[in-house]
Amino acid sequence: KKVTSRKSNKKFIVTTLFFLIGLIFLINGVTWIEKRAFISKSHKEKIEIISHSFKDSNLLGSVILVKDGKTLLTESYGLSDYNKEIKNTNDTLYPVASLQKKMTAVIIGQLVSEGKLTYETTVNTFFTDLEHGEEITIRDLLNHTSGYVTPEVPNDHVLTSEKEQLENVLDTSVFLEYGEPYYSNGNYSLLAAIISQIEERSYKDVLQDRIFIPLNMENTYLWDDVPDEASTPKEYFYVNGRSYQVDYRTYSKELMSTLLGAGNVYSTVSDMALFFSALNNDTLLSEDEYNLLFNFHEPIMLSGNISEDGAMGGYSSYFYGDITNQTFIIFLANQSTDSYPDQLLIQVYQQLLLF
Repeated sequence: KKVTSRKSNKKFIVTTLFFLIGLIFLINGVTWIEKRAFISKSHKEKIEIISHSFKDSNLLGSVILVKDGKTLLTESYGLSDYNKEIKNTNDTLYPVASLQKKMTAVIIGQLVSEGKLTYETTVNTFFTDLEHGEEITIRDLLNHTSGYVTPEVPNDHVLTSEKEQLENVLDTSVFLEYGEPYYSNGNYSLLAAIISQIEERSYKDVLQDRIFIPLNMENTYLWDDVPDEASTPKEYFYVNGRSYQVDYRTYSKELMSTLLGAGNVYSTVSDMALFFSALNNDTLLSEDEYNLLFNFHEPIMLSGNISEDGAMGGYSSYFYGDITNQTFIIFLANQSTDSYPDQLLIQVYQQLLLF
């Protein structure tokens, strides 16, 4: 009986093993077949497949696909204004939300390379009264490990100057625990103020002179500089199977005015592609400066949202791809859904590699 039991167990284990191996080959086989099927398509057919993927996602906005530094597709979906039946276009300006943080970080990297500060410089150099300022470094602010958290809530009035915007951060921030990662816009507002102090002019002027102008980002503006004639979309949500819902809007000028250096830039997908393409081609940073600041050498996922008190708004921004190889996807949306589109972005990126 013992021998029979051992034989039965062995047979069960072998059968299970072969089943699992077969399942793995089946899964890989399907993936391989799908890849082969995609490769066999014409360029136009590949673009149509990707375009349909975005259309089916219920995200509304504009997307750009960049392969080896060259644009393969720029396309827009849905309506900018549902009531007026105005469509989103490739010239539509969207809030880029937290993607702006990478711009602020680049300027810090440039100042470090110019010897005007270091990543280990402590913030009490610039803010003498900031609690724990003697231990919080520039790197901490970049990595959100300062311990400070600023609430994501609109002010009771629009903050019209950078001085007011900084004071709001200093007045409302709460210190939790140094060294622990607490994601907070306030870290980048402090970096923006540090940039302003070092350069002895506004963060806005520095951003234009160091980022927008060198890259010819002619359709990129701070929130309070957007031209009246510019095409800016309304904020919508996809809820319960329906698009263009407005019940959960979070955007306001009072909220945008609290996002100094952290998320109050408007741009097009084409201009944002100019920025991300320039991160590793010696235009904004040298290779060594890039590695010291970011050290991104594989596909990364970045996102942003104009949110209030933890509630996600309809304006979202997404980046997925390999900055080093300049192959990536940027989607700027004026309609969000209740699910993060990571699988969509990963799938399209894998297809992008097959062009």
